[in-house]
Amino acid sequence: MNLIHKFIEQRGAFETAYENGDWSLLDPFLHEDITYEVMNMPFHCVVKGREAVVAGFERSVERFDKLCIRTVGIDTSVHEEGANVLVHSGIRFERPNCPTLNSSLWEIATYRDGKVERIVDVYDPGTRTDFEKWMAEWGAGLDPRYV
Repeated sequence: MNLIHKFIEQRGAFETAYENGDWSLLDPFLHEDITYEVMNMPFHCVVKGREAVVAGFERSVERFDKLCIRTVGIDTSVHEEGANVLVHSGIRFERPNCPTLNSSLWEIATYRDGKVERIVDVYDPGTRTDFEKWMAEWGAGLDPRYV
């Protein structure tokens, strides 16, 4: 199975966990020593270890994503390069009586022995400024942080 298919399976497990709250579904896809990093956003972080990464995903989803209407995968392109899957796409968040928040980013997943050992989310230029403005005016009660 190529890495893109592995990535798609992992994203499917993420979306299932998003819906049903069983974040242990991600365990088979992630190395125990995985590192997750977010760049070019006010919630920049580096999280190490599968347990901490999965807990961070759950934390961010529960305190931000699920408090909005989330649309993922807008204008997605996927590439495989060596041990990496590179995905560029957009995410849209909507709330009642608020303007839409659009974000675009590169997600880079690096594989070792068939499991993800590193994920880096690099948000596109301008996304941080737009996010900060939106949060200041419309983000009351939202917390996107992973840690």
